[in-house]
Amino acid sequence: MSSTKRKRLKILVCKPRLAIQTIKLNRFIRCEPLELEYLYTVLQHHDVYLLDGIVDRRNPVRLASKLKSQVVLFTSLITTVSDVLYTASRLKNLSDPPKIFVGGPHAEVVPGDFFSKDIDGVFFANQLEGIVSVLDRIIQEEPYSDVLGGAFPINGKFVLNPSPPLDPVKLSRVRHFLLEQTPNRYRIIYYKPCAAIKTSFGCTGKCTFCFCTEMHGGTYGARPIKDVVDEIEDIHVRNIFVLDDDFLYNRKRLLDFCELIRKRKLEKEFIVIGNAEFVSRNPDVMKSLREVGVKALMVGFEFVTDTELHAINKNASLHDNNRTIEICRDLDIDLFALFIIDPAWHHADFRKLARYLRDHYIPFALFSTLTVFPGTKLASLHPNPPGVKTKGWRYDLLRLHQKPTYMSRFLFYLWLFYLYMIPGKRFATLQKYRQRYGVFGIVRHSFTSFYTGLEFLIKLLIWK
Repeated sequence: MSSTKRKRLKILVCKPRLAIQTIKLNRFIRCEPLELEYLYTVLQHHDVYLLDGIVDRRNPVRLASKLKSQVVLFTSLITTVSDVLYTASRLKNLSDPPKIFVGGPHAEVVPGDFFSKDIDGVFFANQLEGIVSVLDRIIQEEPYSDVLGGAFPINGKFVLNPSPPLDPVKLSRVRHFLLEQTPNRYRIIYYKPCAAIKTSFGCTGKCTFCFCTEMHGGTYGARPIKDVVDEIEDIHVRNIFVLDDDFLYNRKRLLDFCELIRKRKLEKEFIVIGNAEFVSRNPDVMKSLREVGVKALMVGFEFVTDTELHAINKNASLHDNNRTIEICRDLDIDLFALFIIDPAWHHADFRKLARYLRDHYIPFALFSTLTVFPGTKLASLHPNPPGVKTKGWRYDLLRLHQKPTYMSRFLFYLWLFYLYMIPGKRFATLQKYRQRYGVFGIVRHSFTSFYTGLEFLIKLLIWK
C-alpha cells in the first residue's frame, strides 16, 4: 500500500458565513452545499470535517484549532471574498497554521481576488482533481506548484497553471453527506427538505451581465443522464433542486431524463432553472417534465421590453416570456420569475414592470439590481467596480453600485421594496402557500416576509 493511502490529513472544508451586511433570504432558501459534499466525496480517505457557514455559526478559526486541521479549504462566492481573506489571516496566526486553499465559483472566474500572502493556492479549473493532487503531494512532501488548474505563490508571486475545465463525464458521484445528517436544514421556500444536484456545468447563454456564462471556462458540459438519474434514485428526500444554470437546453436529453424517471417509477418533485426561449418552443417537453415531477421552474425574464432584452444579449424575447407564463399556468408549474432593475430607470419603468406583474398574474417573482460582476462582459464597461476584497458583501444583487440616474437612492429602494410586495398580495400566491403551509402557515410566512422586507430596507439604508 502506498504512503498516500496510509497517511491521512486533517482537513476542514468551509463555506463561509455571510457578512452581517449581506441581504439574504435564508429564511426561505437554504440550499444544500453541494460544493462541500463533492469535496467530502473525493477526500474521504482523509479526516474531513464540513462547516456550512450558512446554517452553522461556529467560528472556523476556533474549529480549525480545535480539530488541529492541517489543511483548510474554502469555497467562496463573491460575497464572501473578504471573509475568506480575513479568516485566512487569522488562521495563519495560529501556533501551528494550516495550509489554506481556495476554490468555488468566484475563484473559478476571478482567481486573482484571492492572491494573498495568507493563501497557499487558488483552484480555478478542474478544482476537485487539482485539490486531490495537491493533497497527495503534501503527504509525499513533494512540491505542488505545477498542479494544473491552480495558482500558487512562487517567490511571492502567484503563477497560474492552465487547465481544461472539469469533464462532467468523469465527475465522481457525490455523497449527500450533510443532507443525510441534517435534512431539515435545507429548503427552497416550501419544498422541504430539499436536496440539490448538478447535471451540467456552464451555460449556453451569453448574457452580458451574467457571471454564470464565464464559469466552466465559458463552455457547457453535461453529465450522462443515466448517471444523473442513478444519483436521484439514491437521494432519500422527495424534493430536489437542479442547480444547473440552464437545465432546459437539450431536448433529447430532457426526454431521456423523463423516460428514465418513468421507467424507474421515481416519485420526486423537482425545481429546475431554465430559459424562456426553450419553454416557449417546447411545450410538449415541459408537459413530459411536469408528468415526471417538475413542480417549479425558475426563469430569468430580466426585462419586460425587447429593447432591454436585446441590449443584454438575452436569447429570449418578450413573447417567449409571456408564453412561458401561459405554459406554466396551464401545467400547474410554480413559476419563479427573475427580473433586473436598472439604476437608469425612470419612475415610469417601475410602473411598467409593476403593471406587467399584475396583468400576467405572476405569483412568485424575485428582483435584483443590475450588478456589475468582475469577470463579466458588462464589467468591461465599468472599469472601477466596488472593492471585492473589502466589501464583497455589496454584491448581494440588491444594493446599488452606481447612483440612480433619475431618482434618489431612497426612492429607488422604495420602488424595489414595493415590487417585492406585489406578488405576495396576489390571490394565486396565497392559494399556493395555503396548499403547502395551511392557514396558520400563511400567517407565519406573512410575518416572516414582512420581517425580512423590513430587515432588507434597514440594511440597504445603513450599509450603502
